[in-house]
This record gives sequence, structure tokens and C-alpha cells, in this order.
Amino acid sequence: MRRAPLNRSPAAAPRPAAFRWLVPIAAGLLAAAVYVNALHNPFVYDDHDTVVSNASLADVSNVRFVLVYSPFRPVVNLSYALDRFAWGSEPFGFHVTNVALHAAATMLFCVLLQRLLTDANLRRGSMPAAFLGAALFALHPLQTEAVGYVSGRSELLCAVWFIAALLAARRARAPGSLRFGVLAAGCALLALASKEVAVALPLVLVAGAWLIAAPSGSEAGAEKLHTGAAGSVNARDAVRPRRLLLVFVPLSALLVAGAIYRLIAFRFVSNGSWLQTSALNLLTQSIVIWRYVGLLLWPHGQSIMHSVHRVTGPADPLGLAALAGLLVVLAAALRLRHSRPVSAFGAVWFFAVLAPSSSLIPLREGMAEHRVYLASAGVFLMVAEQVARWIDGSPARVRRARVGLIAAACLVLATLGTLTVRRNTVWSSAVSLWTEATVHADGMWEPWYALGDALREAGDCARAVGPYRTVVRLQPSHRDAHTNLGICLAQTGQLDEAERSFRRALDIDPDFVRGYTNLGALALVAGDAERARSFYTLALAHDTGNVLARLQLASLYEHTFKDYHSAARMCGEARLLAPATPGVAECVARNQHLAAAHDAGQ
Repeated sequence: MRRAPLNRSPAAAPRPAAFRWLVPIAAGLLAAAVYVNALHNPFVYDDHDTVVSNASLADVSNVRFVLVYSPFRPVVNLSYALDRFAWGSEPFGFHVTNVALHAAATMLFCVLLQRLLTDANLRRGSMPAAFLGAALFALHPLQTEAVGYVSGRSELLCAVWFIAALLAARRARAPGSLRFGVLAAGCALLALASKEVAVALPLVLVAGAWLIAAPSGSEAGAEKLHTGAAGSVNARDAVRPRRLLLVFVPLSALLVAGAIYRLIAFRFVSNGSWLQTSALNLLTQSIVIWRYVGLLLWPHGQSIMHSVHRVTGPADPLGLAALAGLLVVLAAALRLRHSRPVSAFGAVWFFAVLAPSSSLIPLREGMAEHRVYLASAGVFLMVAEQVARWIDGSPARVRRARVGLIAAACLVLATLGTLTVRRNTVWSSAVSLWTEATVHADGMWEPWYALGDALREAGDCARAVGPYRTVVRLQPSHRDAHTNLGICLAQTGQLDEAERSFRRALDIDPDFVRGYTNLGALALVAGDAERARSFYTLALAHDTGNVLARLQLASLYEHTFKDYHSAARMCGEARLLAPATPGVAECVARNQHLAAAHDAGQ
């Protein structure tokens, strides 16, 4: 194992422990400050599945149900249950937890940066460079999808435990620190139980041990006492293959077992074409990774959904060029491992964390900004090392340019923070979020459908018609798009077109019960009670347990046909199927009374 060359600049004077901890705390406060305006944002997109309609969150005492409900990410689901218990069902409390986790991840990353730069003998510049790297991580607008989106919490929890595992594993490589090895394994398990990208942890751990010298026993003791003084790195203490194996082997075994379990759950192993599928997905994601890098360098064109160039053949020139470019960048970074060990480590970190979502399994969305959250730390590691080396290389020059340097750093951080605050406002409304997505997801029907739903739920059916028409043009067999288009057409008085949309939904799925009930409701609006009754009867023929059709028939029998016996029967059946339905018991009693009075009058 190689260790970084010793820096020849004079050693920095030890700093008080209190000052040392002020740096990560300040970075954490920055991370929280830029998301204050996101705390009142609504639930959007997957939040409705992961939180709003999540049945396991109602009773946090039923721990087994909470953990089993989301078997691959139980830590995330448990955090949702605790939020629901502490804050209720409103989104505010969930956003508070997300912001707190982002602040925690930022502080841990800042501490890790300080340790890594010190290990690389960059003591003088370690603290300001660590703060800058952590501040970039905290403020970059590309992080907003992970932080401001409640369903992005898996990224935050995984990052917290991932970085904590690296810090513990680093200490475990020093003499007499077996307990830190146990702690590293525990944090790794929690990271894997938060998100599957934690399988990259063993590779990142080994890369760190290979590229950057481990702390010696004296340095580990100094860290424990928080004196701020770095002990000399002794090669005999730094190279501890046996200690490294004690950490690496259990971590690898646990995380690989979890990865295999996840693959089996995807039923991916049983797919005979898995090798070809993985290869094509790798080429597709190579293109996507370059787009992630572009957004990190210039965060323009962000969106909750992006259109992606899908590679369909192994000879795709764009995919091959993108993959070759990534390999060249990684190779170049590793060639600099002697002079830039932290940067080389950052490159491995970036690629390793993105690898799980970029290789084996093609995901539903080819590109998602939240996937860069933890991976971006690798890029900010590179930036921090360059800054630290510049500070260590010429202390006199740095002193002369101190005001200008601080001003430049503040300008960059203020710009990123402003962009993040503005990005939070986009997430403040489902309509604004999906309107933006329709611009950046060219040719995709999904953002148009989500925009139509957002407008319809906001009570603006007139504007929702356009997005729904776009969906049925791009995806003619989308049953629900035809259905929702019909609902909005009916609400805007276009009854004939609404009926055509409902009938088109039934052409796609003849057993779609909502199609019949919608046609029944449309017939009622047109004043045709007989047609309405026939459609509701057809709905019951296709779904004998349909409560809505029974209640609508009961209303027709009572108010239009004066058939109180049938109305009482329909309400009675609805009460048996759904006793908690409001007004169903009163409906039975009222119609029984009316039926008795009618029979007595005859």
C-alpha cells in the first residue's frame, strides 16, 4: 500500500478543539439555512405512495409491520413512521427531518474531509478546504431533489450512515480500535437498509486505505482527545492489512448478501438476457453520468424528470464514447494517486456510488438528480484537495490574497445557495414542478400526465385538458389518461367528447369498472336516468363489490324511480360491504320508512 508523500510546508499550529468543531457545525447550519423555504412544500409524486397512502405509518408501535412494509429500505420507512407519530400527517415535519439529515450528512462529510486532508499531510489547508468542500455539498442546487423531496430521504439516510461507516472504518485501522470496526459494520448495515447504493462501501473503503495513509496510533489518540494536533504517520502503523481485512471482509459479506437478495427480489437473475440488458444499461448510464457531471459544474436545466438517450444496441457510438470517456477520466485520476491521493479517492467514490444504479438493473427513470447526492461528495473531495494544496503550497501568497479568496468563495457559495432557494420554490407546487418537467423531458408522457393530475386536483380542469390530450397522443393506450381527460371534459361542459374518452378507456380495458360508473355519472348530468341505471348495473356486473355503483343506483331508485325497496336494498348491500361509508345507515332507514309508507298508502 502506498501513502501520500509528505508535504514540505511548515506544520500548522494546533487549533483548539472548540474551533475545530465549529467548522462542521457552520457547514451544517448552512445546509439547513438554504432549505428553510422548503419546509412548507407539499407532498409530490412518489410521496403519495411512500408516505400519504403508506398504511404502515399509522401505528409506529407495530414495528414489525413498519419494517416489513418496505423490506429493502426499512430504516427509511421507520423514519417516516416516527415522523408521522411526532408531527402528524402534514408534510412540514417530514421536511424538517429531511433538512436535519442533510445537515448531519454535511457535518459528517466535513469531518471526513478534515481527516482525509490531514492524512494526506495537508494540515495547514485542511480546515478551510474541508469547510469549502462541505459547503459546496450543502448548498449545491443539484441536492434539492434529495433534500426537498420527502421520498428522497433514502439518499440522505444512506449518506449519513455511509460517511459514518467510513469515519469508523478509518479509526478501526489504527491499533486498539476493534470497537470502531464493529461500529463501521453497524453503520454499513444501516446504510444498506436505507438504500442499495451502500453496496459500494467496501470498494470506497479499500480505495481510501490504498490511496491515503491511515492514522497512526498516536494520531488516533490525538483525535480522540480533540487536541487538533496530527501525529506523524508511521508506515508500520499505517499499513495494517490484517486490521483492514477485519473491517473489509465482514462489510463485504454483509453488503454483497444484501445486494444478491435485492437482485433476486427484482427477479433479475431469472432473466436470460440479463448480460445484454446490463451492458446496454451501462452504456445508457455512461451518457447520463456525463449529464450529472455537467449539472454539477453548471446547474442549469434541472428537473424532476429528464429524457434520456436509451442505448438499444452495443454499437451505439454515443454510449461507447461516453463509457470510454469515463474510463479515461478514472484512469487519469488514479495515475495522480501519488500527487493527488484525495482527488483519486474522490474519483473512485463518485464512480463507485453511481455504479449500482448504472449497471445491472435498468431503472424506471433513466436519470434522476437525487442519485447524485452521495456521489457528488467525491467531486467535492477533489475540489477540497486542490484548495488545501494551494493553501499549503504558498502560505505567504495565500495571506496576501486572503481577502480576495474569501470574497470569491463567498460569491460562489452565495450563488449556489441562491439557486437552491429558488429551486425550492419550484418544488412548492406540483403544478410548477411538472410544468418545468414537460420542458426537460421531451417526448415523455409521464410529466404531462402528472401535470394534468396536478391541475385537476387544483381544480383547474380547463388547463388540465391540454396535458391529458398530450398524454393520449404520446401513449394512446393509457387508460387512466383517457379517463381523467373525460372527467375534465365533462367538468368543462364538453359532454360528447367526455363520453368518447370514457368509451375509449373501456375499449382499452373492458373490465374497467370506473369507465361504467363515469358513463353513468355523465348520463345523469345529461338527464338520462335510464342510461345511467344501465351503466351502473353494468358496473355491478363487472364488480359485484362496487359500493359507488350501489349508492348511485340507490339514489336513482329513491329520487327518480321512487322504488324505495330497491333503494333500501342497494344501501343495505353497500352497508354490508363498507359499514363506515357516511350516510349509508341513514339511507337504509330512510328508504325502509318510505317503502313502508308507500306500501301503506297503496
